[in-house]
Amino acid sequence: MARYTLLLAALFATSCSQPAPVAGTTTAQVIALFPDSPETHQLGLLDWRGGVHISNSDERFGGLSALEASTDGTRLLAVSDSAWWVRTDLLWSDAGALTGVDNLIITPLRDAAGNHLEGESADSEGVASLGDGRYVVSFEREPRIWCYNLGEDWSRADRARPNLTESPPTESPIPHNGGMEAITLIDDGSLLVGIEWPFSTDTLYDVWRQTEGRWQMSSMTAPTEHGLTGMTAIDGQVYALERYWTPAVGSRVRIVRFAQTMLDSDAVIEPELLAEFDTTLSVDNFEGITAFHRDGETILLIVSDDNYNPQQRTLLMAFAVTG
Repeated sequence: MARYTLLLAALFATSCSQPAPVAGTTTAQVIALFPDSPETHQLGLLDWRGGVHISNSDERFGGLSALEASTDGTRLLAVSDSAWWVRTDLLWSDAGALTGVDNLIITPLRDAAGNHLEGESADSEGVASLGDGRYVVSFEREPRIWCYNLGEDWSRADRARPNLTESPPTESPIPHNGGMEAITLIDDGSLLVGIEWPFSTDTLYDVWRQTEGRWQMSSMTAPTEHGLTGMTAIDGQVYALERYWTPAVGSRVRIVRFAQTMLDSDAVIEPELLAEFDTTLSVDNFEGITAFHRDGETILLIVSDDNYNPQQRTLLMAFAVTG
């Protein structure tokens, strides 16, 4: 009996440490940047490096709001706005184009008691790597930042429990559905947090930098009716994703950048526009952005949040920065 019990325990431990892939079948349909002219690869200062439309019948899949990638661009870690970790391998062609995903795994973001987050507390919107397998997640509807130790191979994602991290000390309450969507670690080790909608002024985003336990706010120009939904940092630059949507116009997206040294000044940050998406492109509700080096290029990877809406898509796109 003791041997049988030990065998069951060993099998249970193995199953817990190796989460199964999602229940549904994952498909990744290759898309063109310009559906009506697929041979066009240039968009502003970005060069197309492939994209896919990802779908899966598993009800947990979707709502991808933020993402990180391994340093070599072979693995993807994302969070959904229903508190799920989504992990997958990225497939690249010999020509350096993103062509698909493989081995998709979905596991819950947990609270300190080990329970899957639900309701408004589950609105996870940003993720950033702190190194050594540690990741911070920013939440919107109940504003806070939690830190999870996932392990460098992300193998602890299914059981990781959070530690609370200090949030920016805003003078006014962060907007209920317009809060900390953007978060990244810049090159000097500072944490950078962006608030989605302007609320200190009507035309400027609040961008908060935490250095040695102290928060300092900078202001960045905000285009009319655009929300700041993602940030990533690499090579002394911050790349930001700005999203616009109305029923009449549809989705529009801007990718901008600014030098990290601009955060040291009191001047308003005026970012450089790299590219702008409109409805002539493959576009959806892009919210997540990350950056890495691949084949000597700086690659930006962006993902769209389909809001668990069958009329929207989960799009994953790769671009090389050319200017």
